[in-house]
Amino acid sequence: MNDALAGMRGSLLALAIGANLFFNTQAASAADPDALWKIVHEKCVVAIAPCAVVDPAEHAAVLKDRNGVAQFLLIPTDKITGVEDPALLKPETPNFFADAWDHRDLMQAKLPSPIPQDAISLAVNAQTARSQNQLHIHIDCLSPEARAAIKAQSGSVGAEWAPLAAPVAGHLFLARRVEGDSLRAFNPFRSIAATLSDPAASMYRRNVVIVGADFTSGPGFIALTDDAPAVPMGYGGGEDVQDHSCAVARP
Repeated sequence: MNDALAGMRGSLLALAIGANLFFNTQAASAADPDALWKIVHEKCVVAIAPCAVVDPAEHAAVLKDRNGVAQFLLIPTDKITGVEDPALLKPETPNFFADAWDHRDLMQAKLPSPIPQDAISLAVNAQTARSQNQLHIHIDCLSPEARAAIKAQSGSVGAEWAPLAAPVAGHLFLARRVEGDSLRAFNPFRSIAATLSDPAASMYRRNVVIVGADFTSGPGFIALTDDAPAVPMGYGGGEDVQDHSCAVARP
């Protein structure tokens, strides 16, 4: 299964004040799989709204999704179709997962109380489990069930990709440990591609998930990946680990 498997960022950040136009990936996409791309390309990069953030230096925008109390989407402002896009493996392409994690404060601000690092997740759905043909990283709460399943196995997760012993949200994930409080030194797309004999032929099947972690040695992350089914059973995407109602934030 190996086919198994700063100082200062010179970024220009633009925040839309009071923007209340959100995007529902499932509703709009049923009619137009390019809806996300059109919103970002034709609206956000021109006038910021309806996005919450546009970061020209990182070629990314952040948009509130109407689905969920606190779900945001990190979306490249360049045309990148999804996990299968070869641009994601180029050294000049920004680390979009690092950018998504850096904007988790937008999600936190929508919640009634702060949630711990190990309850925050980033997810990308495989090509067969997504509705939009523009890369988007879901920034949202981890479901209580997925959080418990990952926490129970976190002690056995090492620095190399290896199968988890038990499923998480129905997925038989490969997992690896990432140390540190930032993802700047770890690019999940490149790390997963390095385990595949032919990334060009198989990256499209990959779900990619990042979950915050608190190790005994300090803060970090657990990265997860698996192959989405050719015909999704239920939904089948990495997003399955998330809870868009954010129950973890409720008393």
